[in-house]
Amino acid sequence: MHSALSLHLCDARGTLTAHAKWLTRTIEETHARVAPRLSLGPVDVVVRAARDVIPQKGHVGHAPGPGVILVTVDPDNPALERNTAQSFERMLAHEMHHAARWDGPGYGSTLGAALVTEGLAGHFVEELYGLPLEPWETAVADALLTHRETIRSLWDDAGYDHNEWFFGTGAYPQWLGYSAAYQLVARYFDEHPTATASALAHAPTEHFRSALM
Repeated sequence: MHSALSLHLCDARGTLTAHAKWLTRTIEETHARVAPRLSLGPVDVVVRAARDVIPQKGHVGHAPGPGVILVTVDPDNPALERNTAQSFERMLAHEMHHAARWDGPGYGSTLGAALVTEGLAGHFVEELYGLPLEPWETAVADALLTHRETIRSLWDDAGYDHNEWFFGTGAYPQWLGYSAAYQLVARYFDEHPTATASALAHAPTEHFRSALM
């Protein structure tokens, strides 16, 4: 599937002007790196300036549907300019994998689907950029082992609380879902050594249930 990039910097008030060249170059280079590896169709990347970002990153991304990625950057956050370990590129590649998956089964509405979607995107970033992993992917070392029975019981549950599982707003540790997602897909890869996150962007959620066994 051919992937064309349409980049939109929301800079009418000059909030992104100081970073515009860097943002444009980095987004274009990341797309050029991702596109040959991923079944990614035409994609719009919309960038705005705001403060509601991940503090230690200076940015945050979201892929709400097919072919659309929304990126928020805080130009006043020094972490954005430092861009430690290609943090911005990694975030963008993660969201591009989500965008590609939207053209297949989608993000998914169940806990199992969310775990597979997030785990595949995390491993895709590792496939492209190597280590280090993101802090949320390593936050709970034994996430899959400790919560395996609960995940099994809620695998097909569309009523699960996403914020509780992934952001720690309830009883579970912060970022439990991201850690469990990474470990789930890692276990699947242990069982299928030739598999890659890029090739599995459209794989059904059900393919990964066996990794819980």
